[in-house]
Amino acid sequence: MPNKTIYVSRKDAPVFEEARTLAGEALSSVIARALREYVARHRDREKGMQEVSARIGPRGSEREKRFVAVLAGKWQGLSDDREWRLEAAIYRTRKGNWAVLLDYKGKMSVVTHPKDWISNGDYLVDPRYTELVVAAAPEEFGDDVPHALKEHIRTLAAASAGPVDYLAI
Repeated sequence: MPNKTIYVSRKDAPVFEEARTLAGEALSSVIARALREYVARHRDREKGMQEVSARIGPRGSEREKRFVAVLAGKWQGLSDDREWRLEAAIYRTRKGNWAVLLDYKGKMSVVTHPKDWISNGDYLVDPRYTELVVAAAPEEFGDDVPHALKEHIRTLAAASAGPVDYLAI
């Protein structure tokens, strides 16, 4: 196994010592792991991928989720039962899966049945929430996403699978 010498400045020495203490293993394995992660992030950036941070769950009690992906498209529409107004950001993940950030923006009853909206007290509660739905292929989303959104993802999948035209411009 080849030996590599790393010169560390005095100001960075405490960080190296803390890393060795936290890892509980040889510093070389910590450095190798950090370099692998650095190279992977650099390759992802070359492919247009970036870290996506999303707040998932009902408003006020969301949890942060992160993943690496490239934005493939956006969509707006209604749920299949036409009860919710939705917005979606569609991503292609590092592993080739489809990830959909589905944002439930509001109930349509405020427009379609305003009297019921008031009498039911729907105006007293913030119904908005966001969910993350992941599938390997558009047809695997099942009922987790609206049919129109699934069709949009199929269109995006077909476009990304098609041949690339290299232009000499």
